[in-house]
Amino acid sequence: MKIKKNIKNIITMYYVKEMIFVSPCRRTLTKLIIYISCFVLVFFIFSIIQISRQFYESMNAQKVRYPTDLKYILFWKKPITNRSEKLRFNHAPKFIDGQSMFIKQRCKFINCFITHNKYLLRKDHQNLDAVVFDVRDIMDFSINEFDLTRSADQKYIFRSLHSSENYPICDPFFDNFFNWTWTYKLNSDIPQPLINIYNSRNELVGPNINMAWNKKMIHKNRFFRQISSKTKAVAWIVNKCKMKRKYQDFVRELKKELKSYNYTLDIYGTCGDNMCPGSSITKCLKMIEMRYFFQLIVEDTFAEDYVSERMVRAMTRIVIPIVLGTSDYNNFLPPGSYINAQTFDMKKLGAIIDYLLQNRNTYKHFFDWKNHYYYTVRPRSLVCDLCEKLNNFNQTYKSTIRKDFRKWWNSDYKNACQKRFHKIYV
Repeated sequence: MKIKKNIKNIITMYYVKEMIFVSPCRRTLTKLIIYISCFVLVFFIFSIIQISRQFYESMNAQKVRYPTDLKYILFWKKPITNRSEKLRFNHAPKFIDGQSMFIKQRCKFINCFITHNKYLLRKDHQNLDAVVFDVRDIMDFSINEFDLTRSADQKYIFRSLHSSENYPICDPFFDNFFNWTWTYKLNSDIPQPLINIYNSRNELVGPNINMAWNKKMIHKNRFFRQISSKTKAVAWIVNKCKMKRKYQDFVRELKKELKSYNYTLDIYGTCGDNMCPGSSITKCLKMIEMRYFFQLIVEDTFAEDYVSERMVRAMTRIVIPIVLGTSDYNNFLPPGSYINAQTFDMKKLGAIIDYLLQNRNTYKHFFDWKNHYYYTVRPRSLVCDLCEKLNNFNQTYKSTIRKDFRKWWNSDYKNACQKRFHKIYV
């Protein structure tokens, strides 16, 4: 019995010792499990927050700005409040968000990024490199519609391929407002005329201010067939009846003068007495080239440097353009290639037309320039020059302001604005 009792005591002591030893281990293990669980929970919550933030930023198309990244260009738009404005802006050139336009146009610089979202960069439009304002957005502008805060490094750029006569800027708010101008005017910071002039080596040479033409044109008798088929004097294509009414006095006088030589001025198009073949402008131009010696080219506007695509259509044909406008055509057309109706009275203009009709050898020399140059229409959505300008360090970091902007854009802006908005501007 005594032996059994001793054995029992020994076993009891062993279990007690074991319990004393195991209990702290279990407590330590429990604490470790709790710590690990808390860490996992915190990590999980942090991950959820990060994923949510990334998702929110991607949904809002936000980008973080770094010193070496793209040049961001905002095309600012005023809110469109009615259907007529919506239809008006549907005809504007489309500037696609992103870099694709610079890549597709094979620009020298493609590190530019177009956006229409002023909150693209950290919700702060001051991070943008440039803001472009289209003339149609600001022509009837209200200061209340201006929703940007300007930064010192940004370039505010005025853009227009529409004539200053038809689209004057009237609000004095815009004087000393723009850093750069991007228009058809040749003295713009980023000139974008509506036509291209190439030399015989396929190099873009114009138009430019003080255009340097070849002084001596080579004469080749290579247009004999096209010229020999001509039998009529002057043709004019007009599809805007408003324009026909605007120049009706000039047209009436020209018709009268031509009639004295037994010639006619034949008017084609929707507002003319004659229909174009197949109602096609291309077929009409081809017909005029074959039958007529001269084509009357009248611009929609007499704004400085505004020479439109219709001039290219005439210059790519074997027909002498009679131009009516106020532009310095010497920067756009080779000397001896056209007749400027503004520089002659009607009697002299009629006499010149008659002389060239009677002397075809002299008439042929009006096409000598074609041995040296050719014309193309310049697409209105070109963006390469804009990106190149933004990559010019000297230009970008130079502080420039277009002073007296309204007068630069239209020297007669006071009359133009009063006529359009029936208000007096100073």
